[in-house]
Amino acid sequence: MDAIEILREMHVDAKSAFQKLEQASPDGRGAMWAKLRPELVLHEQMEERFVYDPVTNDAGSDPVLSGWHEQHHQEVGEAEHLIEQIGQQDTKSDQFLQMITQFRTTLEQHIQREEGEIWPRIRQVWGTDKLDRAGQQVQQAKTAGSIDRAQAA
Repeated sequence: MDAIEILREMHVDAKSAFQKLEQASPDGRGAMWAKLRPELVLHEQMEERFVYDPVTNDAGSDPVLSGWHEQHHQEVGEAEHLIEQIGQQDTKSDQFLQMITQFRTTLEQHIQREEGEIWPRIRQVWGTDKLDRAGQQVQQAKTAGSIDRAQAA
C-alpha cells in the first residue's frame, strides 16, 4: 500500500478516535487520550520523515508543494503545543473536553488541505513507485510504533 493510503487510513482512525473521546464519560477519557496522543505524534513524524521531507527535493516548480513542508512543520509545532497543553489538563474537566474539540477542529482543517490539495500533487510528482517505497517505510514505523525502531529493524 502506498504511503498516502496508509496515512489516509490513519486520518480516518484519528477522526473516529476523537469522536469517541468527545463522547466518552469523564472517567474514560484519560485512557483514550493516553492511546491517541502517541498515535498522533507518530503520524506527524512519519509524514515528515517519509513523505514531506523527501518530496521537497522533488517538488520542482510546484509552488504549493515547495511551500508545504515549511507550513506543515509550523502546523505540527502548533499541534504539538496544543497536545502538550491538553496533556496538562484533568481529563475529567470541561476544559479538557473543550481543548479536545478545538484540536479536532484544527486537525480536520489540516487533513482537508492535505487530502484535497497536497496529496494529489504528491501523487503527480512521485508516482506509484516512490509512493510504494515510502509506504513500506510508513508501514514499518506504524507497526513498530516508532520511527527509530522501524529504522533499526
